Formats: sequence, C-alpha cells, structure tokens
Amino acid sequence: MANLNNIPVDRLDSEHYRQMLVRDGERRFSEWHGEFLRHQREFLKDQHNRIRELENLRKSIYVDHKRRSQESRNEFLRYYYKFLAEMRRY
Repeated sequence: MANLNNIPVDRLDSEHYRQMLVRDGERRFSEWHGEFLRHQREFLKDQHNRIRELENLRKSIYVDHKRRSQESRNEFLRYYYKFLAEMRRY
C-alpha cells in the first residue's frame, strides 16, 4: 500500500481516496465514541452519587422518625401514667 501522504491530492485515484475516507471515518468514529464513553462514565458516576445521597437522606429521615416516635411514645406514657396515678387518688 502506498503512503497516501506523498501522493498529490489531484493525482489520487478513487481507491486511494476511498481508503483515505475510510481511515478518516474510523478516526472520527473513534474520537466520537471515546467522548461518548467519557460522558457515559460521568453520567453513571453522577447517577450513583445522587442515589447514594438520596439513600443517606432516607436513612437519616428514618433514624430521626424513629427517635421522634420513641420520644412521643415516652411522653404519652408519662402523661398516661400520671393520669392513672391521679385517677387512683379518687
């Protein structure tokens, strides 16, 4: 195969021109595909980070809800036992 860089453009035959187009197409596709894969990795990383943030938020809400529910229950029982103690006096 001849080195196409040494052949003047006006002297290229159709086969050599086709080969140049094919190589150029492969190069462009490779560049595009590399960019696509980079964007895909960034997207998946961002998606993973968002899911992790939401999961952490969900867990903190659950812990807070559990704590507040326990505090409410304890407060209710305190008033309930206080009420029963008052009722026993009568």
